[in-house]
Amino acid sequence: MPAKTFDELAGSRLTYGKAIIKKRYCMLKIFYTILEVAYVALPLFVAAIFLLRRSETYNDNYQTSKFKAWGVSLGGYKIFYRVIGVICLCLAGLAVYKNYIEEPDDELSDARKFWEDVNKRKDLPLQGAMLLGAAIAIPARMGSTRFPGKPLALLGGKAVLERVYESCVKSELAEKVVILTDSIEIMEFSDKIGAPAIMTSEKCRSGTERIIEAFGEINADFVVNVQGDEPFISSKLIDAVIEAHSSRGSDLVTAASKITDAEMLSNPNVVKVLRDNSGAGMYFSRSPLPYNRGEPDVAKWLDRCDYWRHIGIYGYSEKSLVRYDSLPVSKLEQCEMLEQLRFIAAGWKFDIVETQYESIGIDTPDDLEAAEEFLRKRNS
Repeated sequence: MPAKTFDELAGSRLTYGKAIIKKRYCMLKIFYTILEVAYVALPLFVAAIFLLRRSETYNDNYQTSKFKAWGVSLGGYKIFYRVIGVICLCLAGLAVYKNYIEEPDDELSDARKFWEDVNKRKDLPLQGAMLLGAAIAIPARMGSTRFPGKPLALLGGKAVLERVYESCVKSELAEKVVILTDSIEIMEFSDKIGAPAIMTSEKCRSGTERIIEAFGEINADFVVNVQGDEPFISSKLIDAVIEAHSSRGSDLVTAASKITDAEMLSNPNVVKVLRDNSGAGMYFSRSPLPYNRGEPDVAKWLDRCDYWRHIGIYGYSEKSLVRYDSLPVSKLEQCEMLEQLRFIAAGWKFDIVETQYESIGIDTPDDLEAAEEFLRKRNS
């Protein structure tokens, strides 16, 4: 798949959607169909009973009915039930007319025409019967080994997690933003700032596993995983990730920016992504990839090859999350401590959105100091 630049993807404002009927609506649709059939069939059945009843049956029932005790004649008894039969027949005909013959009002007609046009156009991501939403999930936990409590660490007077949330809600294509955590402190903090939050198990080993556990409550078809330590994440970049899925059908999407600094290239806290000829991400590592044999000066590597820094954002389709949940933890994932390598080990690749956005992820207290300096320069 050819790589598209951030500007190319972020420029579009197509409403996100997919052409599927979600499984969680199947039972409701079946129930509605049964009601729709019963709306016609029930009065038709009653009409058939009363209008097609034989005279002998009427005579037998009349002898034991209260109509005879009330002084109603046999002829009147027959007319009464046949009138009911005619009424039921008319109701059945009215139901058929309303459901299948009558022209809808202008609003319904316009809506039906819109969806017919959508289904005819193959260039749109909205090929289907309904609009389904994308969501942003922010996994956050207090138990980081390198920086315990970092989601609630203050950055410019605000918690890191609050800054991440404020950036995410600016997205134009995501319908909701939710925080995922296993911490009571973060749940209470989320309530304080008015952010929706879902409590997940302490057994979750990664943000992706938290998303899988909470997927039913998130209620979306495409989920963007924004790391809880990315306080300056760009909402336009988030929209570009969603757009990559809706326009190209990518099941796995992430982002990368070109590395221009030798120190960053050697930093193991900066994850590098190795790309194939189509631009797709084929491997992620904390080591500089590819290795430049015969050149001991790492600074000169940047002149001989393109190196890409991975940005801590992932876009997952429902299909990819189901697949991830079925995969065992890979040796690559355990070695590099990078959750995306579980997909790579299974033969999947990531669609890459190129961006000039410079990520400032906070993994250590030193990173927090660097983020403070960046914030001061940006606000000055």
